[in-house]
Amino acid sequence: MAELEMAVEPAGDIDYDETAASAETPAAPPTTAAGATTEAADATTAAADEVRHESEQPQTRLTGGSIDDNERFDDYLEYRAVFFGLGIPVRDLDPTGRIVVTVTGEGGLPAAGAEVRVAAGPIGVGLRTTADGTVRFHPEAYELGGGPFTVSAGGASTTAERGESVALATSLPTLAGETVALDVLFLLDSTGSMEDEIYQLKITIDEVAQRIHRLPGDVDVHLGMTLYRDEGDVFLTRTFDFTPDVGDFSEALAGVVAADGGDWPEALDEALADALSVPSWRSAADTVQLVFLVADAPPQVLRQVPVPYTESMREAARRGIKIFPVSSSGTDDQAEFVFRQLAQFTGARYVFLTYGAEGRATGGATDIDQRDYEELSLDDLIVRLVAEELADLLGPTETPEDGQQGN
Repeated sequence: MAELEMAVEPAGDIDYDETAASAETPAAPPTTAAGATTEAADATTAAADEVRHESEQPQTRLTGGSIDDNERFDDYLEYRAVFFGLGIPVRDLDPTGRIVVTVTGEGGLPAAGAEVRVAAGPIGVGLRTTADGTVRFHPEAYELGGGPFTVSAGGASTTAERGESVALATSLPTLAGETVALDVLFLLDSTGSMEDEIYQLKITIDEVAQRIHRLPGDVDVHLGMTLYRDEGDVFLTRTFDFTPDVGDFSEALAGVVAADGGDWPEALDEALADALSVPSWRSAADTVQLVFLVADAPPQVLRQVPVPYTESMREAARRGIKIFPVSSSGTDDQAEFVFRQLAQFTGARYVFLTYGAEGRATGGATDIDQRDYEELSLDDLIVRLVAEELADLLGPTETPEDGQQGN
């Protein structure tokens, strides 16, 4: 198969199904010397079983909805208060006092990828605007006190109090009218709990990748993928580096197998850290950078890890990377809370699978009601989200469905 450059170890070491990428009927295992141990043949047989298993899966199209907790910020704070009353452990960055900064550049257009500094006296933090020219600064997350804060970008500055929204008009160049560089990384939980949906998710993500490449406008798309499981599994994380070749990405995706993951939480802390550090991300100053996290389980919040997911949230905000979680069946209250943390902090939407009248892939204590979102096929929804990210740079692009996304 055409193989993506591996940023870590060869795919053959990771429970990765080479046969699924090339044929529905697996080839016979290679002949071995008489009396030799046939570990390779056993692995091939296991992969063949997975191919047969996937071929028997029903061709059901996944559907999903999404909400924007930054648009419904007061509701989000109320949801957090209810959640903490449950006594469920999480890592946390307190979003209260959030300040939204909008930076415009030449011609009053959004300044994507602009460096923004927010300071309280001599102490400050650096953030980078997303495609719409905005950043979200959370004072409590950086322990910068009660303000006021000096906000500056591109030679312009202003003062902001906690909870305010401010604007900075600069002469910074914008990406409008230029070839837009777009890096999209899919971060996939490939543990056994995802087995029921991994086949359909692979079909959906493959379709999304193909359609992102066909979006109107001058877009230079690179696609990458990080897989993760948990400690004691065949692997902890594996990354397929970014590629501009959608065919290579599709072949790599076809080989993903769900397995392992004995307990419920998984290595999401480690996976996020690797997703942001291992792939060859292009320059944050002139690249729209998106992560789609597809998972159903929370991280191991009671485990000491080198880079907690809260630190990855800060890193993503520093670089202007949006993290769009896509919660799958089995998502509980702890997982939903973590997924919504990631989305709100980085300015993204929280996405969840839906099941019509049977509900959605959210926790039991969720505040999300069916009236809060529009249900779309999952591939339509993700492509729409990507198109919306590019709209400020390319102008409005044709999306699969008319109408507004529910809040």
